[in-house]
Amino acid sequence: MSSSDNSSALLPGESAPLSVITPTDQRGIVLIATALALSFALVSILIRVFIRVEFRQRVDRDDIAAAFATAFSVVQSSLVFLAVSKGFGETIDDISPSDLVQLQRILYASDLFYIITVWLTKFSVALLFLRLSPDRRHMLMSYIILGTTTLLLLVGLLIVALRCDLLQPWIFVDATCPGWLTRWQVVAAFDIVTEVFLLAAAAYIVHGLQLSMWKKTIVIFAFGLRIPVIAPALLRLWYVGTAISSEDPTLDGVLASVMTQIQISYAIIAATTPCLRPFMIALSTNYGAPATAKSSPFATMQSRSDQNISLASLSRREKTRPAPSSTATLTTTTTTTSTTMVRRPPAPTTRWDNTVNRTEVTSGDHQSVASDGSRKMIISKNTEWTVDYGEER
Repeated sequence: MSSSDNSSALLPGESAPLSVITPTDQRGIVLIATALALSFALVSILIRVFIRVEFRQRVDRDDIAAAFATAFSVVQSSLVFLAVSKGFGETIDDISPSDLVQLQRILYASDLFYIITVWLTKFSVALLFLRLSPDRRHMLMSYIILGTTTLLLLVGLLIVALRCDLLQPWIFVDATCPGWLTRWQVVAAFDIVTEVFLLAAAAYIVHGLQLSMWKKTIVIFAFGLRIPVIAPALLRLWYVGTAISSEDPTLDGVLASVMTQIQISYAIIAATTPCLRPFMIALSTNYGAPATAKSSPFATMQSRSDQNISLASLSRREKTRPAPSSTATLTTTTTTTSTTMVRRPPAPTTRWDNTVNRTEVTSGDHQSVASDGSRKMIISKNTEWTVDYGEER
C-alpha cells in the first residue's frame, strides 16, 4: 500500500506514520531497532553513573571507556538515522544517484564507528580487571588483554577501511570487491576470540581469591553475560554476506544493520553488568579479604536508625577474698553490644602477704533490649584471662 493510499485511509484526528513498512521499504524496521538499541545503551550508562554517585565510588578508567563507548554508539546510531533519510532500507531503484553516493559514505563511516564502539566495551572490562585485582599476575594479564585488544582493533579498522577501491573505499554498489566478506569474517573472529578470552581472564582472577564458591559463580556469571553478544555478531556476519551477494544491497542490508545495533547495545550493557553493587561486593577484594562497600547517605541514616537500641543498665559486682596460695584460674567472658567504651578505675595493686586482694569482674552477659532473635549486626567479643599466683617457700 502506497503512502497516498495510507493517508486517504486515515480517520479524522489521525496523522500519517513516520514510515510505512512494505516489501520494498524496510526503513521503519531500521529506525525502530536503532532507537531501541540506543535507548537501552543510554539507560545502561545512566545506571552506571547512578551507582558511582549513590555509593560514592570514584570514576575510574573503566567508566571512562564505557562512557566513550556510549558516545561512539550515539554517533553510530546518528549515522544510521542519516543513512535512512538518504534511502537506506528502500529498494535501490527508489534511491536517487546523489543520495546513493552519500548513503554509501555514511554507511562506511558507520561501520568504522561500529568496530570502535564494540572494542571500547572490551577495554572497559579489561580496565575493570586492573581496578579490582591488585595482584601482579592479574595486572600483567589485564595489560596483555589491553595490548592485544588495541592491536586487534587497529588491524580490524585497517581491514574494513582499506577495501575495494582505495580511492573510494565506501563504494559497494555495483563494485567489484573481492574478499569483502572475508574481511568481516576476520573481524568477527577477532571479536569472538577476545570475548572468550575475557571470560577466561575473569575465571582466572576469581580462582585465586578466597571467596565462597557461590560468590565466585556470581562473579563469573556477571562477566559471562558478555558471551551472548557472540550471537548477534554471527547473525550480523550472515546477513552481511547476504547483502554483499544481493542485487539490492540497500534493502537486503536491513537485517545486518539491525544485528549491528543489537550487538552494540548488548556490549555496552554487558560492560556495565559487573559494576552493579552485588557483583562489586563479591569481587572487590584485597588479596582475598572482602572490601567494605561504601554506602549512600540514605543507607547511612537508615543504619544509624536501626542501631538506636536502648541498653539495659550494667551492674558492678565486687568480690573480696584472700589471695590463694595455689594456682587459680580466672575466666571472664565479655559481650560488647554497644560502641561506647566505659572506663572503670583499675583494681588496687596489692600483695599476697597479709593484705587483701580485691578483684573486680564485670560480667558481659547483658543483652540489649529487643535484640533476642535479631539478625542485626551485633559484635560479640569473648576475652579470657588466666591469673597464676605462686609462692616460693
